[in-house]
Amino acid sequence: AIPFDLHEPAHKSFPGLKPVAEWRAYQIQNCEGFIVISNAFKRKYQRYWVARCLLDFPMKPNKTNVDAHTDRPSQIWNSCIDNNRPDLKKDSLLMRLRWATLGYQYEWNTKEYFSDRVQEFPTDLSHLCGYIAETLGYSSYSSEAGIVNFYRMDSSLMGHTDVSELDHAAPIISFSFGQSCIFLIGGPTKATTPTAVFLHSGDIVLMTKQARLSYHAVPRILPGNPEHLHNCFYGDDDVIITESQGDKSIQQYVESSGDSNEIDPYSDTANQKPPHINIVQSDSASHKEDVVETPTMKGNNCSVDELGVIMDEVLQGLDWAPFHEYLNVSRVNVNVRQVLKAGAELGLSLAEIKPCDRNYTQK
Repeated sequence: AIPFDLHEPAHKSFPGLKPVAEWRAYQIQNCEGFIVISNAFKRKYQRYWVARCLLDFPMKPNKTNVDAHTDRPSQIWNSCIDNNRPDLKKDSLLMRLRWATLGYQYEWNTKEYFSDRVQEFPTDLSHLCGYIAETLGYSSYSSEAGIVNFYRMDSSLMGHTDVSELDHAAPIISFSFGQSCIFLIGGPTKATTPTAVFLHSGDIVLMTKQARLSYHAVPRILPGNPEHLHNCFYGDDDVIITESQGDKSIQQYVESSGDSNEIDPYSDTANQKPPHINIVQSDSASHKEDVVETPTMKGNNCSVDELGVIMDEVLQGLDWAPFHEYLNVSRVNVNVRQVLKAGAELGLSLAEIKPCDRNYTQK
């Protein structure tokens, strides 16, 4: 890995983040465009994003993996809390939750986005991604689609590429919370020997250039360093983090994961046809239901200044104990991407979409 220089955004501060000058960023030497930022979050502020991922992001009408198997409640987290403790049994709805989609609701069966399955993208997450994208020079980055992955300790993610978006120039922005993992980044085909990277809670991955269309996988979830996790979520004094060495088995892509009767969200069928936005009406429409307002729900529609106030209210008022218990056996990963160039409309072909503009080049 080699150090990577980031640019100072026009707004020099963002709620819950350290100044960009204090971030540690590096690029994988043999995979241009794969960038890891390891210490962007201020102490405790990862709590806010974990709460968003569990309380709000799986809420209807956003799609989840459990929708195909059950008429699930809108608020999965609230339905699985008893006496302020999460239901962590293997067959509980909470532990069966594997993914939830944001913004453009992706159809895993056909590898398509549907114009009538577009939900409002959370503005707090959009603000965060826009700020991070600006450190790379993308001042007009548009957060349009996202997936939140929920990993158990025995979970894995098979090797795949993300090709369904129409704009491949815009970066994928990924956040890790909770337990650690081994992340493999390879090349445009599975013939490329992958490089193993350890990702820990609070790490941010940016996939641009060569890395944007490279095969990647998560073969193993690992216990996070207890002191590091405590520092992330409780904000005690700095500690020295030591990383364990992986074994040779991590150099092979995982070819399958999860239950065999579930939709495989990362099969190679994604590479068998050109990406496009399907504008045909979907089979069914999402229905509304009454939901309990969460302390984090204000993040769905807020300004950056309002976000700072919301974050502080959540940190002060939210009982962290059940979230801590969940993260002891889980990893949460948020992936955000731009589907179209800003200002473009759904239904355009790939040839009609101009690449995402970059204001300046990396020195």
